[in-house]
Amino acid sequence: MSSLDPGDLHERMFADKCRRMHTYLLGTRTLLRDIGEHNRAKWPVHYPLGRLAPGGRAASALGTGSTRDSEPTLGPEPPLGPEPAAMDDPADNGLSVLRLDLRLSYHGDSDVMGSLEEASIARLLDERLAQCAAHIDKLIARVADRASKILVTGDLNAGKSTLVNALVRRDILPHDQQPCTQLFCEVVDAGLNGGVEEIHAVPDIAAYSPRDAATYVRVARDALEDVVMENDEQYQQLKFYTHERRGAHEGLLRNGVADVALIDSPGLNRDSLKTTQLFARQEEIDVVVFVVNAENHFTLSGQDFLLTAGNEKAHIFIVVNRFDAIRRRDRCERMILDQIRDLSPLTYAERADLVHFVSAHEQLAGGSAAFARMERSLRAFTLEQRFKSKLAPAQRYASNVLRDVG
Repeated sequence: MSSLDPGDLHERMFADKCRRMHTYLLGTRTLLRDIGEHNRAKWPVHYPLGRLAPGGRAASALGTGSTRDSEPTLGPEPPLGPEPAAMDDPADNGLSVLRLDLRLSYHGDSDVMGSLEEASIARLLDERLAQCAAHIDKLIARVADRASKILVTGDLNAGKSTLVNALVRRDILPHDQQPCTQLFCEVVDAGLNGGVEEIHAVPDIAAYSPRDAATYVRVARDALEDVVMENDEQYQQLKFYTHERRGAHEGLLRNGVADVALIDSPGLNRDSLKTTQLFARQEEIDVVVFVVNAENHFTLSGQDFLLTAGNEKAHIFIVVNRFDAIRRRDRCERMILDQIRDLSPLTYAERADLVHFVSAHEQLAGGSAAFARMERSLRAFTLEQRFKSKLAPAQRYASNVLRDVG
């Protein structure tokens, strides 16, 4: 009886976990839809509010009945006990994925219950349930897809495009001291395009196929900078097909395990529309590489993005770029790590593998030991630890949904 190759055994185990995760996600999506139907057709689901009238009791999960004793609930009543202290923030109700933003700035300290009727909250909750079900659909597609997508994101002028160029050892994405990326740029192995290196401008990513020339426009290299910086044609995405200058045992795009795409994104705070698109796009992503400018640390927009991504991804791969420009490097490293500890505790706990202080320019100029360590860690996280990078985010999101439901 022949023994299985360790690589084959690992792939079988991964495929089995993918099947189990698919079933888990289907069940979660069904539950969300059932709650939404109950909320619309039978009785508004009770949404727990942090701020309550004196003597009231705050809940931390949804219930499908009202607060009146005669109305039924699907879940068990919370155990009786001492009355908790009143909460100051109506959003502070213990929910994560299903939390609604009920803070109305023009009401100041007034009770949110005086501002929104139960039916209004029910409608907001219905929209949130539908958003969560749509997110679950994207997770199902991600689990079924053997490829891995890496989103390279961060604030303006953090060096995201330079980082992608350094990772593939090619100067393919335009980069400048001024922010230049105006649309999503996806870099993949040219083998997915018949071995041909090309740039495709895609008007509709949902209809795109590299085998159908009607779904894209070829972009010449000398016209690339204008397309990326201006995007007058309003393309949704650019697809870069390139040959990586390394073998499968070292490369990221072409690696012998799974197809990998590197997606360079517009910077946070470029404008509200692109920031919203970026927040939505992370739902399709397996691995987030968040690029921090060592001179700026985490901005408010970066913190918001990481907190939102944290509903799904407990582990964020963080690259602190332009570290070579810092004089007091020990102080900079300590301050950034303190921020990471608060924003993503599990990332901080595994900071030796997930947080890297590098210079992409140094790598492009001739090589960098710190950059090489970062590359090995990113490859391991994306390919060798797919249970953590690809499946764990789906499980975390579904578990958060189930905890919110109670």
